[in-house]
Amino acid sequence: MIKNSYIQLIRKEDLNTDVCVSMMISMYFGIEMQSALQWSNEHRYTELIKAQVMIDQGKSEMLLAKLYSGTPIGMIIYTEADDKPVRRIDALIVSRRFRNNGVGKTLLRAAKGDKDLHTFAPSIAVDWYLKNGFRELDKQPNGTIEMTTIPKHSDLHVNNLHLNYPLPVFDQVDLQILHNFKTLQ
Repeated sequence: MIKNSYIQLIRKEDLNTDVCVSMMISMYFGIEMQSALQWSNEHRYTELIKAQVMIDQGKSEMLLAKLYSGTPIGMIIYTEADDKPVRRIDALIVSRRFRNNGVGKTLLRAAKGDKDLHTFAPSIAVDWYLKNGFRELDKQPNGTIEMTTIPKHSDLHVNNLHLNYPLPVFDQVDLQILHNFKTLQ
């Protein structure tokens, strides 16, 4: 990882008060996913709101990599499975300027802890995930590749991987925001 940098666990209250958090979430859902998967504006906005709701409700965690100067350089959001020792990576991004410096690997290691990881990677990220201990499971209809760090011959029955993850529960304000966004389209 880059000298003079650190990893910060983002708390619920940081979601609306830390501009770095908003910047990294917006960069991932607003720019990277449009580029990688051609998500529509509506889909990107819906996924952004879902991620924020999951963090706010304590169902997902976000780690932010920052320089000591406060500049955000990377982010990972993950959700723990309800029934297995596995964490799903929901979002992982490193600012272009700081790529190939171990930031992504450090975020991955911090999110992993003592659990296995699971993700749906855009095709442009598959090689990176393979280099970082993942293996491919299946190509998805949306163009992503399902990947995991679960060993091939594990008790988790990887060939028929069924993981249960918590889902966001939208309140009336969230639903109204999503409705308003749809009507703008």
